[in-house]
Amino acid sequence: MSIFNYIYNLILLFSKPIIMQLSNAFSDACVALSSLFVFVHFFSRIPFNNRLLWGTFFAITAIAATTGVCRFLGMNQLKPLHESLTLLAGTAGVIALLAGIWVNVSQTTASKILLISSLTLGLLIFIILLDPTLKPFKEVIPALGMLIGMLFAVWGLMRKYKKAIWIIAGIMIVGIATKVMEKHIPFDPTDVYHYALVAMVWCFGKSV
Repeated sequence: MSIFNYIYNLILLFSKPIIMQLSNAFSDACVALSSLFVFVHFFSRIPFNNRLLWGTFFAITAIAATTGVCRFLGMNQLKPLHESLTLLAGTAGVIALLAGIWVNVSQTTASKILLISSLTLGLLIFIILLDPTLKPFKEVIPALGMLIGMLFAVWGLMRKYKKAIWIIAGIMIVGIATKVMEKHIPFDPTDVYHYALVAMVWCFGKSV
């Protein structure tokens, strides 16, 4: 091997992780910005309680993604916080999302009881799953949430709420991306998942 090939391979070895980190930071930034934009653009005119449910989901998602951007840009001390916020999005965020989908497809206004119980249940599940011994269950809530959200959307279609098809599309996109992360693909799986989240939140906005 010539000295030039050796230097070239050495550059590739050290530059690849940096490029991947920058790519992950950019895709996470897209998640944060799209979450904020979709909420402001699509959800500003719905009833206040409904807006609180959707806003909880979008706010937690945006905050977790923003923390991810900082982490991928080299602030490794934020890794525990990013992981905790990601768990919060997958528990409290998912429960708030399901409640938001329900009132959306049923075309009703969320009661105070539904609002408070949804947020309380989400936080309770989050606190429980902070226990390291329950780590295997951390993937159960988002997966179960996708299934329940899909059922809500199908029920909405049966009630002639045609925009529920956007909810189905959003959930399917994330579901496919989750499976893609388990396969060997020519793209960074983290970026694939992030861009799937961008597509999902846009679909949720179109469902209003």
